[in-house]
Formats: sequence, structure tokens, C-alpha cells
Amino acid sequence: MNLWNKLAALFLPTRRLVGDAEGEVLRGGPFGGRQGVVGRGECQYRREDLHQFPARKRMQAGKLAMIRYKPSPSALSYMAWTGSIAHFWFWTAPEAEEPAGERSWIPESLLLEPPVAGGVRLLELSRGYEAQYWHDGVLVSSQWWGQMPGAEAWMRFVRSTGLDPAALQEVPQPIHLPWSNRPWGETSWAQRLAGLFDERFAWLLLFAALAAGLGWQLFSLLRWQMAGDQLSIRVEHMRGEVGPLLAAREQAEQAQAELLHLSALRTSNDDYLLMADIASHLPEGSTLLNWRREANKLQATVRSSEADPRAFVVAFDADPRLSGVAVRPLADGVMQLAFDLPAGGDIVADTQERGHE
Repeated sequence: MNLWNKLAALFLPTRRLVGDAEGEVLRGGPFGGRQGVVGRGECQYRREDLHQFPARKRMQAGKLAMIRYKPSPSALSYMAWTGSIAHFWFWTAPEAEEPAGERSWIPESLLLEPPVAGGVRLLELSRGYEAQYWHDGVLVSSQWWGQMPGAEAWMRFVRSTGLDPAALQEVPQPIHLPWSNRPWGETSWAQRLAGLFDERFAWLLLFAALAAGLGWQLFSLLRWQMAGDQLSIRVEHMRGEVGPLLAAREQAEQAQAELLHLSALRTSNDDYLLMADIASHLPEGSTLLNWRREANKLQATVRSSEADPRAFVVAFDADPRLSGVAVRPLADGVMQLAFDLPAGGDIVADTQERGHE
């Protein structure tokens, strides 16, 4: 038994034969309630072929046929289907004999498994006997007797089915079948729904669908509103956490801008840079003794083992700022260097021109 069958078994009704407290009982599930089983001898059976009606109209046509066959207004009725064939059972029971607590009932014939092949059969019921004629899986005729039918009664039933009496003269041995959990004929949900689709119910379903769609849209808008509020709260929270970082970044950018501004104020003729540059170009064995600068004039005194002034001129010739050097020898290996420093704009222009070349 699979899971679906196990779940369905929980809702099977507990069935007991009506009017027989000590009779047969078919146990059901804990949620199935109770259902009375009415013996075939207490029922009238009718059938109606409704194949000429479309499927969506058969339920309404079956209800009209059931009203037409009903023996009395107070009679209880049960309708089951096999394809387009509607089967009706009617039962008129005195109110005093109604089983206490039982609100539904089902005919006993529906709980007996149909035959595998067509033909006639004789069933031994809880009370009496029932002869049935089946054709193509559909019950065609039914007859009940309180006692085992004789040959004459059996032949009347055979002739009423339209079969050849010569082939079915002998009364068959009766068959006793247990009740089945599932009736062989039921009203399908498709037919129940099809019976509802008249104009009134169609409008009701339409309005219900519109109301469901409107409710869904309102629910979606509410969800969007709640999501927007949550997002706003998160943004405010993140803004409070990121605020100090943004302020620190802004301060760092301002400090960087001030440093660049201060760096731009420095000239390329800075005294210390110039003296470091001059010392790097001096011939080997030279020592810088002193220096003095006045505006664009720079004078330096150097003691060197190099006695040729031209060596100093050649040493500074490659530097555009120091190439205009004048060398004058003094006593004891001392050389006096005089530089005419160019203006800052001339140096930048000359450097850019050399880089372009």
C-alpha cells in the first residue's frame, strides 16, 4: 500500500447494514464517519442513458431524471455513474428506523465488485438474492428476490434482459461477495464541477476569480511596501556606519591637495638640491669648500687635484642648469666656480624640449 492509499484509508467511512445492529460491519478510517448500507431489497433501482447530452450537462440531466423516477418526495436517493449511464437507487425508510448518528447511506449493490466479463450473475446478499446483467462493464438490469429464485422467476429476468432464454435456463449458483471499500460507480469530481457551470455559477466563479486576483495584487503591494521600509532602514544603518569612513576619506583628500599645493611652491633652484647636484658633478678627488648664492648667481670654492679648468667645464656641460659655469684657478689647487642659474620657467621649457627630442 502506497502513501496515497494509506492517506485515503484514513477517510474511509465505517459501513453497517441499515436495520441490523448485529450485522456485517466494514471498518473504515478514524476520520471517515459512519455510513449506512441499505440492502437491495429495500431499494428501487433505475438507470438512464444520457449519452445524448454533453458531459457538462449530464449532471443536471441526471438530477432531473432522478426527480422523475423518485417514488415519493420523502424517498432518499443515491446516484452513481458509469460513463454516460446514470444509476439511481431509491429508499423510503421510516424515520424511526433511521440509524442514529448516520447522515449518509449507500446501496449494497454498489459495494459488490462488478464481474470481469459481461453476462448475468446471481448474488447472495445480506438479505435475499440479486440477479444482475452486465454488458461492457455497465450494469444493465437488476432484480431482487427475498428467497432463492425458482426457474420461472429466473426465466422472467432473463427474458427482460433481451438475452436468449434457451442458453440460460438453469438458475446459476449464487455468489457471495464481500463489501468493497470503493464503490464501482461514483459521481466524478469533473461531472460535479461540470454541473455547476450554469450561468449563475459562472458569474459567481468569475467574481471569485476577480476577488482572488485583486487580493493577490493587494498582498503583493503590501509585500513591496514592507520590503521598501526594510530597505530604507538598512540604508540608514549603513549610512551611519559608512559616515566616519567618508569623513576620513574627505580629510585625506584635503590633506593631499594641500601637500600638492605646497610642493608646487618649491622651485627647481633649491639651494640644497643645487649643491648636491654640483657635488655629484665634480671631478674625482674634489672637495667642496664653500658656496654663496645671490639670486641667480652661485659661486662655489672647490679644492681639487684636477688642475685643468676645462675638466670642470666638461663635467657640468651635460646639466642644463649648471652648463653656464666659469672656472678660475686659485692658489694651492683651489678652483672658483661661478654659475649663472637660469630662471625656473626656462629650465622646465628646456627639459620638456629635450624630452620631446
